[in-house]
Amino acid sequence: MFKVAESGSKISKKEYEDRLPVLRNELLQAQFALRDAKIPMIIVMAGVEGSGKGEVVNRINSWMDTRGIETHVFKKETDEMRKRPFFWRFWKVMPPNGRINIFFGSWYTKPILNRMFAGLSDDELDEELRQVQFLENMLITDGAVIAKFWLHISKQEQYNRLKELEMNELTNWRVSVSDWKYHNNFDRFTKVSARAIRKTDTDVSPWQIVDAAQKRYRDLSVMEHLLNLMKKAVQQRNEGPEAKPMQSKDRTAQILQEADLTNFTEPGEYSLEYEKLNHEIEYLAWQCYQKEISSVFVFEGWDAAGKGGVIRRLIASLDAKLYRVIQIAAPTDEEHSHHYLWRFWRHIPADGKITIYDRSWYGRVLVERVEGFANPSEWYRAYDEINDFEKQLADHGTIVVKFWLHVSSNEQLKRFKEREVIDYKRYKLTNEDWRNRGKRLEYEMAINDMVSKTDHPHARWHVIPAEDKNYARIEVMKTIRNELEKSLNRKN
Repeated sequence: MFKVAESGSKISKKEYEDRLPVLRNELLQAQFALRDAKIPMIIVMAGVEGSGKGEVVNRINSWMDTRGIETHVFKKETDEMRKRPFFWRFWKVMPPNGRINIFFGSWYTKPILNRMFAGLSDDELDEELRQVQFLENMLITDGAVIAKFWLHISKQEQYNRLKELEMNELTNWRVSVSDWKYHNNFDRFTKVSARAIRKTDTDVSPWQIVDAAQKRYRDLSVMEHLLNLMKKAVQQRNEGPEAKPMQSKDRTAQILQEADLTNFTEPGEYSLEYEKLNHEIEYLAWQCYQKEISSVFVFEGWDAAGKGGVIRRLIASLDAKLYRVIQIAAPTDEEHSHHYLWRFWRHIPADGKITIYDRSWYGRVLVERVEGFANPSEWYRAYDEINDFEKQLADHGTIVVKFWLHVSSNEQLKRFKEREVIDYKRYKLTNEDWRNRGKRLEYEMAINDMVSKTDHPHARWHVIPAEDKNYARIEVMKTIRNELEKSLNRKN
């Protein structure tokens, strides 16, 4: 694969200097057009050590408007990164619409190095690359542009460059033991890297392998490819997306109808059971903290189903140092300028901690579907995107528990009317609540689809009958108690 990139491609100094002013102007204009079209761009800079990746990143920042570019380096894994799922570090710094982010060391670095030095098998490498490809396809489908560069030099050229740097007292500090480690494993490194490139070189996200032996040729090759990608992206945006509506052809089971809304808990029984569960969850949460087991609790449900009341009773069992409650409303301008999952990835808990989502990423397949904020192809593909997201959490060891609090239409109407007349509850009732109620049948269809398509062993849905608030609160706490216990038993 890399032999073509060792052909010694060159460009004369005159040709370079003639092309440079025009190219820099075209790059700036394309960058501004990308900004105006609100298209985010990710530049993945990878390749052989000593091939000049840092120099190329500097060129990009100096030849274009650096105010619209951010560079992120992922070579060293911090404690903050290790305590969360792998892709969290990248989601945290995804570019908003119209901006360009350079990933120096990317989602390819760790899988390749683990295959080389940490005993990762080919099959395990391929699975990690599948996840990378899914992420790239998801971002591109959402409108992002991804430019992937592999800068290559031969083994002999790498040796010559390292020696030249070592012999100069002004540059010898740039050569480390790690650089020679890569050189001594050059053949193995390029073999593993070639596998990674083949597995992730797709029509929508192709690799650009660049002969980096000559700096002038290297720089122009990278910049001209960037220019072409930006122009193509803007042109496609101006032409408008191809309409590909996706609809669910199968009718799912009527899951909500199976919930027994007659369940009831006596007040006296509730008090005793709640106190017992309160102490159990408090103890188990601290045990999970000690074992570095994180948890994500997702609360969805009908308006006025009692999500807030359940969450308040739950957090009374938890130490405030261990949890965060994230209340999800309509996205802000900043959130709207990113992929919809971005704002949820940002709050993923570190190992041992708990994040409670009061509404969640399921808004994509509920309110955004029913109200038309997402088109059919967007909300339909979200099922796979959400399943992949939750699988990453579970694979990291995070407990994922999802609740739908279910009440009948009559009970919901009763609670709405109570909120109208009780002063301290009136603020909870909005015009949007009444509007959503008018589309209850459409929401029921969306909920049934949601539960059936995203219920998996690693992230189960729990439909909780909430006609009786005390019953719902106890059932939620029992479920959380049980999930914490199961996870601790697996850990032991």
